[in-house]
Amino acid sequence: MIEIQRKEDCCGCNACGDVCSHGAIRFKTDIEGFWYPEVDAEKCTDCGLCEKVCPLISPNKNNVIRFEKPLVYAAYHKDNRIRIDSTSGGVFSALADKMFTMQGYVGGAVYNENHTVKHIVTNDRELLPQIRSSKYLQSYTETLYSGIKNLLHKSEKVLVCAAPCQIAALYNILGKDHLTLTMRHLTDFPKSFGQKVER
Repeated sequence: MIEIQRKEDCCGCNACGDVCSHGAIRFKTDIEGFWYPEVDAEKCTDCGLCEKVCPLISPNKNNVIRFEKPLVYAAYHKDNRIRIDSTSGGVFSALADKMFTMQGYVGGAVYNENHTVKHIVTNDRELLPQIRSSKYLQSYTETLYSGIKNLLHKSEKVLVCAAPCQIAALYNILGKDHLTLTMRHLTDFPKSFGQKVER
């Protein structure tokens, strides 16, 4: 059972709540607006799943190693309007456009009407302007991980833009790497910039 004694022992990734099939874990924000889990002891069956998917309790649980050496690219979007509307040179928008062209799904953070932030996963290209740009708020990810897992089980391609703790939690929930989740299907991405790429 997840029991948060110190705030620094929780990154608020929401994975424990997403994996709990008994609905025993709910998230509440503290005075600073950060998400923390609260466990309903009456609903909890003490199955331990919440601890298995926690990226802090079980870091790199599945030992997913994507590359022996990281691949690093420097790039920016050629469309000046997208660059101005972005916070990292528009690279995410280029990757997302490629994924939508491949009939895949894109996960990222959007603002709610009340100015909070949540993560969504969608195949609707029209939502890209909402996903674009950093939000600088902790995003709520309830159902994100289970939604991505269901898509991957259907062999759908998925590109996810999230914080490192959220990606670590996703891999813990998935239990393994997935070909349609990795960047392998976007290996021709640098060519779309028409620029020489050095590694």
